[in-house]
Amino acid sequence: MKTFFNQSIAALTTLGLLTLSFIVPAKANFFDQKEVEQSRYIAIAVPRAFGPQLLILEQKTDARECWSESGDRPTLVDPLLLNFDFTGICGRATDSNGYSIRMAGTDLALDYALSLQMSGGDIRLMGISRVDSNAPRLLIGRTYGLANGFTKIVLEPGWRFAKRSYQGKELGHIYVTTDWMPTELESYNPQ
Repeated sequence: MKTFFNQSIAALTTLGLLTLSFIVPAKANFFDQKEVEQSRYIAIAVPRAFGPQLLILEQKTDARECWSESGDRPTLVDPLLLNFDFTGICGRATDSNGYSIRMAGTDLALDYALSLQMSGGDIRLMGISRVDSNAPRLLIGRTYGLANGFTKIVLEPGWRFAKRSYQGKELGHIYVTTDWMPTELESYNPQ
């Protein structure tokens, strides 16, 4: 009985280690990305009492406009989708379940969070490490001014929107992505 118990523990331990060896390498390459038409997406700073919140909208069909823009630096956004049943017409992502950062083909969803930060007369879209407060911060976009209401976030050069995909199938998750990885981020390894 004791031998059977020891063999069972050994078998379970081996199985666990084998399972982990397959899971860890898959983390970095589990998802791919699909390029999208940039004009069909917009990042918005939504005013809240506790600070601005990030909202990303997607124009899925041309049945009705999901938003309109006015002004420049900052650009105000009228979220038209609030005035009709936008099911199947507009998509919206309001938190990390709906959007994340991808850099140089690497999904950083577990390591970096998208966050809106007030900075002088601007709202900045930043990538902030979830695991190390001393890790490099990424400037991804900004509003170029403050205004009352919904404000467009203009992505920095090199950044764009993409969709997460799995085995060639497009998923609902939106990436804010770039093809480059900063040197200081390459040397930072939170895993």
